[in-house]
Amino acid sequence: MIHRQARTPRGKATPGAMTGVVLVAALLSVGPVLTGCRSGSTAQKQAQTQAANDAADQAIAHVRLGDPDTALAEFERAIELNPLLTRAYIGAGDQYMQLDDAVMAEVRYTEAARLDPNNPRIHFKRGQALQVIGRVGDAIRAYLRSLELDPTDAMANMNVSVAYMQAEEPRLARPFAERAVYVEPNNAAARINLGSVYAAMGEHRRAVDEYQQAAELVDPISPELLVNLAESLRALGEDAQVVNVLDQLLRSNESALAWERRGAALFRIGDFDGALTSFDRALELDSQHYPALNGLGVHRLNRFIRSDNTDTTALQQALDYFRRSLQIEHRQPRVRELLSRFS
Repeated sequence: MIHRQARTPRGKATPGAMTGVVLVAALLSVGPVLTGCRSGSTAQKQAQTQAANDAADQAIAHVRLGDPDTALAEFERAIELNPLLTRAYIGAGDQYMQLDDAVMAEVRYTEAARLDPNNPRIHFKRGQALQVIGRVGDAIRAYLRSLELDPTDAMANMNVSVAYMQAEEPRLARPFAERAVYVEPNNAAARINLGSVYAAMGEHRRAVDEYQQAAELVDPISPELLVNLAESLRALGEDAQVVNVLDQLLRSNESALAWERRGAALFRIGDFDGALTSFDRALELDSQHYPALNGLGVHRLNRFIRSDNTDTTALQQALDYFRRSLQIEHRQPRVRELLSRFS
């Protein structure tokens, strides 16, 4: 016997068919809703990204106007709107440096380096911030990373050299200082730095050559350059030139150090009266400048010796100068030795 399946009355649906219809309808209704959410989210992100870029552009405008505080606030707003905006981190770091906050600058440069690890300028800027806050070893590593990416950057070469000098490693500083001058031969700062490296290594003739070439590149000549030149000339025993260089310096920039160095050079070439005047002037400018007290002590001691040890007043004056010097700086074994020998 053949069983016929009951026919569903036209216009009605079975429960199974109803379930299928409901599922299809549900799927059809969900589709447009999900698409709409995704579209809205994308539009929101695009608007936020644009707002971040606008904030960064505003920050740059304030940088050009010389307003670092407002510029920093705009860069920070850009970071908040878009934490992946590298230029905002760099800009914020630059403004923190401008505002003498190297600690926060280093934080922002570190975040920029995380986002763009192959950008040599970011590592260079981070090195500068680290150097300012005294983390010299970390600064060296940052500069070296910058130089891995761009070996011809004269400033990075010079700065890593300076950092090595801060770490009292002139041997390690030398190749970078030389490369900086090779890349930019007309960079006076690079030549002064190279001269200081040579001087630290005892190569004073080379140091003098670098200082003299640097002097030809700048106008006016900086006091630091003239002092460095005078020191290397002194090490070479060229005291007459030392006096000439220091006279040039003192015409525009008086200091206790320069007068004391002048006095020492004059003493060595036998101008004892000129030496006495120079030491006295140094102490007029700075009564705590103990090298000038030592100079006066040696001057009076020399007078005692030249009198065949008869001028005891000069001897007592010398000992008094040495005692005053040791009160200011007690770590002077040679002065202590003179004081012990002639007391």
